[in-house]
Amino acid sequence: MTQQVIKERLAQLVAESSDGAIPAEEALAGGTALSALGLTSLSRMRLIDAVEDEYGVEIDLDDNGWDLVDDLDSLASFLTAR
Repeated sequence: MTQQVIKERLAQLVAESSDGAIPAEEALAGGTALSALGLTSLSRMRLIDAVEDEYGVEIDLDDNGWDLVDDLDSLASFLTAR
């Protein structure tokens, strides 16, 4: 699976986790932190759960995981490396 495919899926998960407040296209546009786009802490927790379930990974919130989930490119890179 390529990083672009992962990034596109993550953008869909952002849209789902934010109950549509952040459309996938907006998340994919890049260059802006998801929190700046309106991703709330609750939506971020939903996104973490969705990513962990879908990709079989664990995002350690004690080890910069909270910031990792604020940037779609970083999150896609993290998942590609796994």
